[in-house]
Amino acid sequence: MYVGFEIEHYQPIHQPHDFSIHSYIQDAKMRVDNLAQFFIGSYNQCSVLDAEALSAKIFPETKYDVFLSHSHADQRNAIDLALALSELGLNVFVDSTVWGYFGDLVAQIIAKTRPLDKETKDSHTHRVYADVHMMLASALHRTIAQAETFVFVRSEKSVPVSFGDRDRTFSPWIYSELQFSFQVQHTMPNRIRERLTGATLDSVKGFNNLGLESMQHLMAFRAFNDHLPPVQGAQLREWLVQQPSTNRGETVLDALYSRFNLPSKYQQQRASLTM
Repeated sequence: MYVGFEIEHYQPIHQPHDFSIHSYIQDAKMRVDNLAQFFIGSYNQCSVLDAEALSAKIFPETKYDVFLSHSHADQRNAIDLALALSELGLNVFVDSTVWGYFGDLVAQIIAKTRPLDKETKDSHTHRVYADVHMMLASALHRTIAQAETFVFVRSEKSVPVSFGDRDRTFSPWIYSELQFSFQVQHTMPNRIRERLTGATLDSVKGFNNLGLESMQHLMAFRAFNDHLPPVQGAQLREWLVQQPSTNRGETVLDALYSRFNLPSKYQQQRASLTM
């Protein structure tokens, strides 16, 4: 990962009921279907599920240019942005294409497996939840680390409350992704390093492992977004629709960084934090 930012007040590029958005959602859902192909044998009379193969199916690409983090309520906006960036030659990962179907995946595994000897039904359910959560969380973190740009679609749904000077989210997935985007080792792309000989990202050491807050039986996690410079949705939309057709892939990312001065702002905000 090289740089990150958050979008405030996102403005859609495509029509609200664009068929391509619906197709994107359906394609994502199909990734968790047909679990039978991932059962590779048995051990002590228990079915064995190939977690590596399942993870590879859910995460079909080895590297993404952009990782989009967002609330499930903002899924259509996130997919709209993913489609717009894909049209410019960028490979985009939308996080809800994984955790959005977490429950479906867990339900399928529970339905096709049975408890271990002396294991209760509830214990079996909890074990499956823990296994799937660990697998998906690890894969999401790996995807963030490998992506060049981390984008958080901020809204009242993703960060609904604040306590003191801290934004809070009720989503453990958003909490995990934002936290990891701050902790992850940052790497400057070779093409930029070659242009800026000797320039490196400042390292930010230390991390404040905050606890959790409880409110009305909901877990309110700190939203680790202080290191992400904001980009207004209207400005991003204007920039996207004005991109010439000759701009593709990494050229688009470079233009994005330049237009919003993202590398400098991102480094400054990370360096200013006392963690």
